[in-house]
Amino acid sequence: MFRRTVAIITLAAFLVFTWSCFHETGLSKSPEDVRKLRAGQPTIYGVVLTSGLEVRFPHPSDIRFTGDFLLASKERPTPYYFDLVIPKEEVKSTDRDADGNVHFILTRDGKAYDVRSSKESDTQWTIEGKAYDLVVPFSDVEIIRIERLDPVMTSVMVLGAAIAVGVLIAALTYQPPPPPPTTSQHSCPFIYSYDGAEYIFDAEPYGGAIAEGVKRTEWCGLPYLKEVGGEYKIMIANEGDETEYTDELKLLVVDHPAGVGAVADEQGRVHTLTHPCPPVKAADGRGRDILPLVGRTDGSFWITKAEEKNPDRKEDLRDELLFEFSKPAGARTAKLVFNGCSTLWASQMIKRFLELYGTNVEKRYEALRVPGPAQAWRDSFNEREELYRLRLQVDTPAGWVTKGLIVGGGPFVSKDRVYLLDLADVPGDVLKIKLCPPAEFWMINSLAVDYDADLPVQVHELEATRAVDDAGHDIRPALTSADGRYFAMPLKGDRAELTFRAPAHAPGMERSVILKANGYYDIHLRAEGPPQNDTLLRFALEPGFVVQYSFREFLKWRAETYQALRKLN
Repeated sequence: MFRRTVAIITLAAFLVFTWSCFHETGLSKSPEDVRKLRAGQPTIYGVVLTSGLEVRFPHPSDIRFTGDFLLASKERPTPYYFDLVIPKEEVKSTDRDADGNVHFILTRDGKAYDVRSSKESDTQWTIEGKAYDLVVPFSDVEIIRIERLDPVMTSVMVLGAAIAVGVLIAALTYQPPPPPPTTSQHSCPFIYSYDGAEYIFDAEPYGGAIAEGVKRTEWCGLPYLKEVGGEYKIMIANEGDETEYTDELKLLVVDHPAGVGAVADEQGRVHTLTHPCPPVKAADGRGRDILPLVGRTDGSFWITKAEEKNPDRKEDLRDELLFEFSKPAGARTAKLVFNGCSTLWASQMIKRFLELYGTNVEKRYEALRVPGPAQAWRDSFNEREELYRLRLQVDTPAGWVTKGLIVGGGPFVSKDRVYLLDLADVPGDVLKIKLCPPAEFWMINSLAVDYDADLPVQVHELEATRAVDDAGHDIRPALTSADGRYFAMPLKGDRAELTFRAPAHAPGMERSVILKANGYYDIHLRAEGPPQNDTLLRFALEPGFVVQYSFREFLKWRAETYQALRKLN
């Protein structure tokens, strides 16, 4: 099994009360990974369980590997080993090293001891050990989160079901709303970039494209991708409970002036960012300063404060975020750089919405497979409710005017997206922008505005010189153009590797690489029960009801999760 190293989503994305901007890596739990971790003893901040539950450790520097377990403590353990006598009737299990020495003891009351030396009698163990009260079996761990000193913050997927009681209790210490354990995680294809040493999770294109009729092309920057031996290598993988269909997969290699960024818009046009300026002011609807969260791309996200909201109050169903930017005199156009994404809950709600159709869900899919009224209604509904397309409003003498729609994308990678703004009707030296995200659907990393004209760049669009799936089949013909010939990945774990020949660098220029991907995905659903037509009709006829319904579901799920955890305490 190859090693998948990824930069993980900041803890702020799903914490209710706190914010964080750790630079970390999520390490998939293969035998090779575990051996490397045991040898290196890195700083481990937490784990993602096979249930999808994320658990943070209060004292990451004190985590220990012992046998087939990770050991941690709710309170900081003593820094030294001490002598202890443990009656054998209190011992649940022990583990021995290759020489037969006991180095781990687990007691029936949930305590674990990292054993440095031991002596066994018929009735007891006499040990020199250190005590821990959180025991995490490797069999229940999907992702191990370790510190990684890397300036780029991206996100990692949270995967799949159950953990030892001690770890569940530990989750109460952090109060992160974990992904729903009753539904499978899903997203869209995961793109891993080869940086010369390993494949790193780097992009997840066309999130929300859940039917062929709404497939789209997306352009995503690949900051981790490095040229190695004159080639670029990427891997596309299905990491969810869905079938993924990729119609086109290429690279845009952009040579641009040094010190300048290069980002593609929704049409694939490449724009340069010379002087992106952060907001001078940013505040939420209560007047609180949110500039520390959205002033720069640093991994700290603004997200709805659910504990302050009541789903029965209409004014609580949306947030209002106001941003002010300095504006040069006479500026008539600008490039808005938005870095943000949908939340994990928003991703989950796609499946929950579809399940409301019950046994009629296939009819719903069929209506979305070709252009027509169903697609037109979907687009207008999305613009009205802003669940997955956020209206970009600009203050003008005529009031707030919508200047564009921001695409949310998948929940695990937050990428820069650029939107062109017409400012001909915006006088003065201040540009004011307003966003009104529905509760618990969006997380925002940063906004910036660039008023400079685009600089000349050289763009090379590359087709793969080699593309093979798990079985070694050549899949290049399916990926050369968006022509309806798909490379399909029906199973979780399906993947393919692609190689591209790097063109010669333009003299004196820096290089950025952008992924061009077209496709869609089909979520695996269990179409059960009659359609919930009353609820679906209210979605259509009552503006805001879908947000209220979703927020109530979020609060209900969170309360049920914590209640279940407390019963185990």
